[in-house]
Amino acid sequence: MYTMTEITDRITLVVLDIHIWSGRKKLRAEDLHLADGAIPPEELVSLGSKRVCDPEPLKPFHRLKQSAERACLRIGTRFLGGFAVPKDLSAGLAVELDRLKAEFEVHRQRFLSGYDRDLERWIGTLPGFEAAIRRAVEPVECVAGRLRFGHQLVAITPAEQPGTLAETVERLGDGIFAEVEQMARELNASFEGKDKLHRRALGTFGRVREKLACLSFIDGRIQPVVDSLDDWLQRLPVSAPIEGALFNEGLGLALLLSDAERMARHGGGQLTRTRTRTRVPAQRRSDQQRDPASPEPAPLSPSPPPRQEPTSFFF
Repeated sequence: MYTMTEITDRITLVVLDIHIWSGRKKLRAEDLHLADGAIPPEELVSLGSKRVCDPEPLKPFHRLKQSAERACLRIGTRFLGGFAVPKDLSAGLAVELDRLKAEFEVHRQRFLSGYDRDLERWIGTLPGFEAAIRRAVEPVECVAGRLRFGHQLVAITPAEQPGTLAETVERLGDGIFAEVEQMARELNASFEGKDKLHRRALGTFGRVREKLACLSFIDGRIQPVVDSLDDWLQRLPVSAPIEGALFNEGLGLALLLSDAERMARHGGGQLTRTRTRTRVPAQRRSDQQRDPASPEPAPLSPSPPPRQEPTSFFF
């Protein structure tokens, strides 16, 4: 296992600083006192707030924020309010975030340039509620300050008194397993009630494998899960249907990946087995250190090689 500083030396902290204007204002009592007992439509009022602009033009900003988070989680894990990513992959991630920032700016300029026009059009679709909307309308200058896309990449150097940083680093592996569990939940639908695996599901297996392989240095329990995935993926046919024993193995892997605790137990169990196997030869060599004057032991009859035990994904 690596120490805290050995891990922090190999990661970069990526902090996303993305702000999106909500397009909402707090609902006030006077907003509900409408003429003729009119009830505000859902397009205007919900959950204690009221819309002050059409939500449709804001959707691209939310999509880009989600894309940035997915890019960070593809090769990293949540850490200290940001994402811990392998240092040697951080430059590539920065390029992707720069691309998303540029796209965000294009939508921002388009949204701001058409803000007043789109607002008037939207108000026109809600006759009878014009006054309630206009009381809360914000000028475009204020809205502009609430739309921004930023990202910072930071090297982590623990202080002499790092507080509970070591404990946070130690829990990173559990966080990675939890994130993989979320990624793998859709895999169950690829197996339930079927006898062949659609090759589209391999994309999810591949993304899970990429994430775990990138972060395997953080926790020793991760690599055995990667090895199990590699063993199965390498035996899949190039184009033939995935069925029979391979289908059942894939189902076992899907169940493994969709349960964070099961992954941790599997990885820990395989890690313990590997360590035990590597200690046995050393013990045997120690036993063989004897007095050179003692007679040579009688040769043993050859014995068959030990049977390899199949890896099980069910615990």
